[in-house]
Amino acid sequence: MTGEPSRTALVVVADAVDETLAPWRRRFHAWSAERGIPAHLTILFPFVPASRVDGELLASLRALYAPVAPFAYELARVESFPGVAWLAPEPAAPFLDLIDATRAAFPDHPPYGDPTLEPVPHCTVGGDTGGEDDDRTLAAMLAELRDGLGPSLPLACRAEAATLLVEQADGTWAGGPAFPFEGDRA
Repeated sequence: MTGEPSRTALVVVADAVDETLAPWRRRFHAWSAERGIPAHLTILFPFVPASRVDGELLASLRALYAPVAPFAYELARVESFPGVAWLAPEPAAPFLDLIDATRAAFPDHPPYGDPTLEPVPHCTVGGDTGGEDDDRTLAAMLAELRDGLGPSLPLACRAEAATLLVEQADGTWAGGPAFPFEGDRA
């Protein structure tokens, strides 16, 4: 990481299921688990460089997320993108609303750096191995996740806040401030 600014991300941490997912994430997405990244659903990555996080930005984030009502969701099934295994949240609409509101508030920071991308809410549990047999590896990973984790799905969760994750100089990530969802509870 030398010379590069530390990155940040806005996420909803899936605290209630982190322990359940931890062995799967250590096995199939060790890079993330070893760097202290909790099970989460991304609202916006990359966000601002860590050096730009200040009181004004934090106040903007508090104001953005305070009107959001906390909501229940489930991590319902194992899905995949090329090279990535993930759990699909149901309903997905509240996450899309968070992504859209955040994108509108911070248009200079599009999701995954692509202003044309339409993000799919997800909780990553397995990642690209970078090997020659990625398709075969992903298929085996998905089969094992569906057989081993699948019977315990859906996993009940509750979104109570957005959290700012901050990359540290050593490449690990730490939870920064959380911005509670304080809107009317349904």
